[in-house]
Amino acid sequence: MAKDSINEAYEAIHPNSKIDGKLASRTLHVLFWSLLIDLIAFSSILPLMPVILEYYRDNDSENGLYHTLERYIEYFKMSVHVPGASRYNTVFFGGVLGSMYCFLQFLLGPFFGASSDSYGRRPVILLSMVGIAISYAVWAFSNSFALFVLSRIIGGLTRANVSLWTAVVSDVTEGKKRNKGMALIGIAFSIGFVLGPMLGAFMSKKDFFVTGIAHFQPAIMALIIALFNLVFVYFTLPETHQPVKSSDTSKEIVSKAFLRINPLHLFSFRTTGISDKEYNEKLRKLSFVYFTYLLLFSGVEFTLSFLTRERYQYTSMQQGLMYFYIGSVMIVIQGGYFRRLPAGNEIKCALQGVIAVMISTLMMAIFTDQHTYYAALGLYSFGSATVVPALTSAVSFYGSAEHKGKLIGIFRSIGALARSFGPFLACTGIN
Repeated sequence: MAKDSINEAYEAIHPNSKIDGKLASRTLHVLFWSLLIDLIAFSSILPLMPVILEYYRDNDSENGLYHTLERYIEYFKMSVHVPGASRYNTVFFGGVLGSMYCFLQFLLGPFFGASSDSYGRRPVILLSMVGIAISYAVWAFSNSFALFVLSRIIGGLTRANVSLWTAVVSDVTEGKKRNKGMALIGIAFSIGFVLGPMLGAFMSKKDFFVTGIAHFQPAIMALIIALFNLVFVYFTLPETHQPVKSSDTSKEIVSKAFLRINPLHLFSFRTTGISDKEYNEKLRKLSFVYFTYLLLFSGVEFTLSFLTRERYQYTSMQQGLMYFYIGSVMIVIQGGYFRRLPAGNEIKCALQGVIAVMISTLMMAIFTDQHTYYAALGLYSFGSATVVPALTSAVSFYGSAEHKGKLIGIFRSIGALARSFGPFLACTGIN
């Protein structure tokens, strides 16, 4: 299925592209395998998060970061007379970490996008991957909650590779058939979220090393995978975007990137260089829908592991199986439906996905039996497989080649901004 998708995406190469057909096809293969490898490592922590936070609750020192923050939370609760069991503090911390991770992506997304427009995609992708590997190394040796938080900070600051790969797809595919190229990213996500959580849960049960550090095995596994991916991309990825000559200095690029995190500029797309007012108006509408959807979706997404831990007492392995189910449904949707979506139907597809997620969320809230829960997860998986790829594909039609990195970087920053609030609000509600 993945090979067929790559070959079909290859057929959409610009006839007048500066890179030849063989090089473009090779790029799409590298993109798919690199994203898949990366997402296996990235998603390995998903079923482990509740257990990791419980570990630091029970083992972090009394003066450590976990218990220091917990005391402040309890003091705040008593001050404002807010009820809530202290056992839900781990859920709250999970929401804070999830929101912080995405907020850092929001801050740095435009910078990486603008840098790739100025210096090329390849060096910026490699820089992002180095940062991701460092974050896994810190996680592997995080014998305190403070170090674990530091690993999440480093990861959030440097995880820009997905938006950069999206720009690469725009570089080498024709606008009318870009959905097939975007579907590659979606398929990589789906397969990664099938294999990663299961691998993380499996490794957490193994004792290959005696370190005294919780979840050392899945963390070191993620580091090894990230380093392999870095070497793989270094030797196989060609440059897909020859940057236009610009008088902008590094300082000016940073200044413009920080300007793009201003929400007023972000949602207006003023800094993309696209002067067409009609295009800008359409981009504003798409970005508002994207933000609203991800604000709600990210809250549901992040609390799934905590919900099943609390409601059904799921172990890490059971949660790994849950993510296996979600990813499997996403693979079917991405490979059988979205990949064949005709150009121009992106908005319709996104609307179908939004409705599916709304229904699934209501089902999870109203019904508590596991059969209904898994039926709701099926609808949730449909939305997860369609909405973001469809809207990203729709946005990628706007702007010229030199604007793609900025445009997609800003669009994904809007998504990261929504994800900055979603997990925090959802977990605060539970707390």
